[in-house]
Amino acid sequence: MEEAAEVKRPNRFRSILYVGANIVGISLMLIGISLLFWIGRPYVTLYLSASTKRALEAKARGPVTAEKRIIIPAVLVDAPINEGFTNEALKTGIAHVSDSAIPGEPGTVVLAGHNYAYFVQGDQNFFSLLHLMKPGTPIYIFWAGKRYVYKSYEMETVPMDDPVIFAQSDSPSLTLVGCASSWDSATISATRRLVVRARPAAGKAGSSGKR
Repeated sequence: MEEAAEVKRPNRFRSILYVGANIVGISLMLIGISLLFWIGRPYVTLYLSASTKRALEAKARGPVTAEKRIIIPAVLVDAPINEGFTNEALKTGIAHVSDSAIPGEPGTVVLAGHNYAYFVQGDQNFFSLLHLMKPGTPIYIFWAGKRYVYKSYEMETVPMDDPVIFAQSDSPSLTLVGCASSWDSATISATRRLVVRARPAAGKAGSSGKR
């Protein structure tokens, strides 16, 4: 009997190793799928939102209203602009940093918004696809009954306390600010910020009509 028991022990050990290896393999596969989903979801969102992008493009070129608003069709941004860089302002739209310039005047307009990477739906994730912007992306700002068109030219991630975020320039320009991370700007980070810079589109300093 003792000899029979000794023969079975190696088999039981191999079974445990086999089950453990399978658990590890399945776990690694699930982690890989989750990472692919995390990184790919924004691109899938844009791919499935072609009609929404067309509607935003039409809205951006449509009649100008007195409402302060930002529209970026390429990354599905359509949000009111609230005054003051406060939690209350960020709850329902994009916040205009009061110490920054306003559209149509010399200096840099600084607008900040939340990025929840589409894990939180609702009125606070307007800048969740900001990291997908490319150079030359049109940005429409509606302010005081006029439409201002900017085009992005630069993007970087910086520490949240970097003064470059709120830096002003002598010429008209625009800075968009959202949460970012060190490895992928779609990921939420409490310590880094994604900064997108833009300049006025040539010949489109401001208009109260249609484009």
